[in-house]
Amino acid sequence: MQLKPLSAFLLALAAPMVAQAQVSVATTNTVYRESGGGLETTSVTPSLRIKGVIQDRVTLRAGWEADVVSGASVAVVDAPGGDVDAITSATEWSDFRNTATAGFGIKSEFATLEGSYTYGTESDYRSHSFSLTASAELFERNTTFSLSYGRGFDSVCNLSQPRAQEAVDRQRLPGSEGCFEDDADDREELDLALHTFQGGWTQAWAPVFVTQLVLTAQVLNGYQGNPYRAVWLGRTAAQENHPENRTRYAAGLGMRFWVSPLAGAFQVFGRLYRDTWDVKSITAEAAWEQRLLEGFTMRARVRYYNQTGAAFYSDDYVRFPRGQYFTGDRELSPMSSWLVGGHVAYDVPPGEDGGVGPFAGFVILAKFDWVKYDFRDFRYGTRSVPNDRAMVATLGMEASF
Repeated sequence: MQLKPLSAFLLALAAPMVAQAQVSVATTNTVYRESGGGLETTSVTPSLRIKGVIQDRVTLRAGWEADVVSGASVAVVDAPGGDVDAITSATEWSDFRNTATAGFGIKSEFATLEGSYTYGTESDYRSHSFSLTASAELFERNTTFSLSYGRGFDSVCNLSQPRAQEAVDRQRLPGSEGCFEDDADDREELDLALHTFQGGWTQAWAPVFVTQLVLTAQVLNGYQGNPYRAVWLGRTAAQENHPENRTRYAAGLGMRFWVSPLAGAFQVFGRLYRDTWDVKSITAEAAWEQRLLEGFTMRARVRYYNQTGAAFYSDDYVRFPRGQYFTGDRELSPMSSWLVGGHVAYDVPPGEDGGVGPFAGFVILAKFDWVKYDFRDFRYGTRSVPNDRAMVATLGMEASF
């Protein structure tokens, strides 16, 4: 997928008003690495974003992101034959995802309306989505309310099995070959519809104290399983079977307190979540952001996450079935995680002419997180999840003109 038509359109539109326009270009590259015991995942995600602001009223955005993923996973969860074989015979896989985004923003003195459209492709998945966000500033700009709605139209490739009468008869998809090809009779497309609603309230109680409350709801309808994953049910292995409907609810509250003597800010965040699959979770995060030398900012954070399992989750469906649904997804099991990380940002100070070389501004960002997972009720046979550690590293730059 090419970004050139999008960026050309943006620059052409802004060109007649160059004296009254501001343009920024940002690029990042993120590496995710999950490893341990023969199962691993590596993801490299480059991105490019262009934003133009015209007369401080109209904003145009364009963006591109790719995701190059490779790894190894267990195709049949709890298959007989020994816990060692389940890991050493893991299936290797790789995929490449492209996503393009275009958006706009219109701002008045106290209100903003923003919209965006995103299209994504990969070998076995297609997605279209749009979002609209409206926000208003009240009470001398100390209060901000926002409302947003997002709609997703996704298509998932699966193995066509018209003779499979029951979910226990469905076999897993062996590979992505033939997906979205008109002459592939053994492939089918399954739809997934997403509706996302969000409301936010940001309040400045004092010059040094700000809170933000965010309420989110999401409704999903359609295929929500992994077509490549199967679960051993006793006499056969069947493609995992999830409910077609799922509704998610979440509430998050964040607080930021500026400590003037230290030239830093203390931040805390908490989030409660539950859904109609009976997954309930809690997230707690604390962070400290510190200004260092001129232009340097450092942020360190720690986060804890804990969740219950889905109502239909079982670690062994042979001995403990859970009705008509079954899953091999470890992230639907009871689990928790710890994250420790932070970032360093350098906003290059301007020179005597008010710029940074040929730029009006230039920012460099380096970020690193380390994650430890605990899947306390998920095993491959009798063996615990070996790939329970991950690292995420990001390097980004943004230039404004």
